Amino acid sequence: MQILVPDDPVFISKFIAIEQPLLYSLYYFYLSDLDSTQAKLISTAYDSWDQIQQRLPIPLQWQITAAGGCQQHLAAGYVLHDLNSRELPSLYTMDLPLDQLHTLQACHSMLAQVEKTTDGPLAEALTELADQGPDLVDDFRRALEVMNLKAPQRLLEALQRASAAGPVMTLILDEALRADYHDFCSRVVYVLSGGDRFTYTSHLALYP
Repeated sequence: MQILVPDDPVFISKFIAIEQPLLYSLYYFYLSDLDSTQAKLISTAYDSWDQIQQRLPIPLQWQITAAGGCQQHLAAGYVLHDLNSRELPSLYTMDLPLDQLHTLQACHSMLAQVEKTTDGPLAEALTELADQGPDLVDDFRRALEVMNLKAPQRLLEALQRASAAGPVMTLILDEALRADYHDFCSRVVYVLSGGDRFTYTSHLALYP
């Protein structure tokens, strides 16, 4: 599945949180306490997260590994501008295997269900992990929802062509593409803000 992923610090932080402290901690510190079904799904989801992380566009991988820098446009192959020559936050195309996404969704559904209870080792583990971040499971959901957003086909194709063109080029979004860009980024921000109006408005200001 071809998707668009945003060069967005909020998305990056929630994506990272899927692995650390959530899946990493469950896998390395609690797995032996869980029943076989739960342990297998968490183990498979951890592998899926790692494979998806390796598929991320290089500029986002650099940010995740704290090795980002001014070379990110070079790796992307393009810089986005609107008709007024303003540079826009980047969107990157990504091929996301559905089986890996479905595994992460199944894992999230299990964790969200268990989180509602106070029974069993997994519920106890999530309670302990909540001390590191009370919204870990919900952040997991929001990151997955962003990756599930349907990309505007016209914008997706334009970015695919620009990415393949290289070396660095400026992609100027015409009015139609700019409208697609704004609509998609607005949906990303809405998902990440959890519907909170103030958070949504403040975050959307990142996208001129």
